[in-house]
Amino acid sequence: MKLTDLNDLYDYKYDPKGRDQWRVIRPDEQGIYRGDCEDYSLSVLYYVLAEESWLKFWWLLVTRQAKICLVVTKNGGGHAVLKFGDQYIDNWTKQWVPLEGMQELGHEFNSWLFIPYQVAIKMTWAKLRGKV
Repeated sequence: MKLTDLNDLYDYKYDPKGRDQWRVIRPDEQGIYRGDCEDYSLSVLYYVLAEESWLKFWWLLVTRQAKICLVVTKNGGGHAVLKFGDQYIDNWTKQWVPLEGMQELGHEFNSWLFIPYQVAIKMTWAKLRGKV
């Protein structure tokens, strides 16, 4: 899937506070991919970068070629951003931008990243809670 295809079918859906789903978004009955920031980041990783291969998805995370970054938005909220190489993407930009592009949005990057096992735990926990 191309990034433009995912973006055309993506619709932001807020997770209730404290109930982040951490999932690769699957299309609903209308073919729309609904999710929030971490869902969007994981979906770009899976559909666009990993070309719908779970093996490649986890390889990109484990080898640190792709990273899920924690940022604080200008509104003070936590936010997930996907980094690949020296480019970043999130559900605000919906395009690859350099670090400066994220900072212009008011994203304050924390040096802390979600490491691969944390992503796996969060995705597993969401599945066990029945949110996927």
